[in-house]
Amino acid sequence: MNKRAKQRLIGVTVLILVVVGGLVLFVMTQGGAYKKSVAEVVSDPSLVGKQVQVQGPVVSGSWTPDAKPLTFSIRQEDDPNGPTLKVVWGGPVPSAFGDGTVAIVTGIVGEGQTIEAKQLITQCPSKYASSKDALTVDALLKSELAGKPVKITGYVVEGSVKPSGTQPRFLLGTTSKGGETIGVSWSGAMPQGATEGAKMVISGELIKGVFVATDVAVDEKEK
Repeated sequence: MNKRAKQRLIGVTVLILVVVGGLVLFVMTQGGAYKKSVAEVVSDPSLVGKQVQVQGPVVSGSWTPDAKPLTFSIRQEDDPNGPTLKVVWGGPVPSAFGDGTVAIVTGIVGEGQTIEAKQLITQCPSKYASSKDALTVDALLKSELAGKPVKITGYVVEGSVKPSGTQPRFLLGTTSKGGETIGVSWSGAMPQGATEGAKMVISGELIKGVFVATDVAVDEKEK
């Protein structure tokens, strides 16, 4: 092998090593080497300044609607009394965001058990319920049950769903196009399948013309 060929071989080898090294670094920082639990992030000071992916349910009452940036806390999964991590997010709020939503956060760990999020993804929980014995929207509006706990059923009116923190969150109607409608106040996670036109089963109370929900589920017949 002549000198020029050897130089080319060395150059190609160096280039390959650089590319492979970059891919390894990318995989380590983006592809899962720094995928951590909430407990690991808050207990390991060596992670400060590093990028991690962490997930957990949004702690109820830890966020303020319309705040910019949005700050909220997530807790250790499967442990209601576990540690929590404060998340700072400056992007648009996913429509499924709410109390109890599982938030998947990728960002830089900061001091004081915080993480500056670069990416926020939410996972909608599955929740179904029977509409048996539930009142229709028009039946509720014609009744004298305002201020009393009831279960109602109806359809998410097309074009009515608003982001988390906006109240009412959506309109529930006798049909997906509307008909008789009522605004539903709900700050929790929207269950999987709660899309426009879906039939819902909702528990709560009618207060001053708005149905304040304590539980929101998709009709089990929508499965």
